[in-house]
Amino acid sequence: MLLARSGGMAAFDVFSSARRLRDEARALVERTRRPVELADLYVIIGQSASLMASTAFDLGHWNESAALARASTQYADLAGHASLKAWTYGLQMTLANWRNEPDSALSYFARAMRSAPEGEPRLRLRYVAARSHALLADSDSVAAVLEAAQRDREAAADRPDELATVTGGEFAFGDARAAACAAAAWLDLRNGEQAARYAREALQVYEALPSPRRPYSQINGTQIDVAAAHLHMRDKDGAAEALRTVLDLPPQKRNVSLTGRLSRIERMLSQSPWDRDADARQLAERISVWLSETSARPLT
Repeated sequence: MLLARSGGMAAFDVFSSARRLRDEARALVERTRRPVELADLYVIIGQSASLMASTAFDLGHWNESAALARASTQYADLAGHASLKAWTYGLQMTLANWRNEPDSALSYFARAMRSAPEGEPRLRLRYVAARSHALLADSDSVAAVLEAAQRDREAAADRPDELATVTGGEFAFGDARAAACAAAAWLDLRNGEQAARYAREALQVYEALPSPRRPYSQINGTQIDVAAAHLHMRDKDGAAEALRTVLDLPPQKRNVSLTGRLSRIERMLSQSPWDRDADARQLAERISVWLSETSARPLT
């Protein structure tokens, strides 16, 4: 529970701690034959593998992340934990989206929705699916799935999800992540106004949290999305301001999610109307240096 809530912890430290927890739970599985205890241990292994998968992705190890995500789904299934299983499918959807495989993501979505509990588990899946539809340039489906998610939000108010509310942290979704997902979807559709609206909504929720609970990766990723939205709206100065704190991040707090987003900004600045703008070129050079200083860290 503490590990899932460690929003300010560096990704490598989260990975190492989750691996130790998983290995300890695996050892305990070998020493008990009580079904109730086995189910609890399978949940712990599944949650630990989920955290490892998420942070392996942040550290740039995509193949390892995908394998860990599949394992987490299997353990959630063994434990009979429907919420965790839905969460792990959502993780596999997210990984597929980042690999630019939206059809695979939507296949996971269809499987997940067959057994996902009502409320927050379905809400999260729909928001991740919005990004998949956006990658397919299907704006009608994006709007439809976001509208359906509002009904899940109403259901979530009446049916609190234990994984999200008791364990919480990484396993909670909430308004900020929902808004950030919507912003990313509208960015893929090049709709700067809608993207900026949702990204600012996400930042307002994050900034209202006590400082130790603010997830630096999500906050900085959303700031980059704000910058991209401003560029779509032809506002270079707004983009530069949004990136100010991101470009000051120390190397140990940078991850693949942030580098992927910043790479998109760098590409946008190399195209019309920014390719002949001196200030835009200077910003692109700062981003290039930031990217060159950031590399994947070994998991061993």
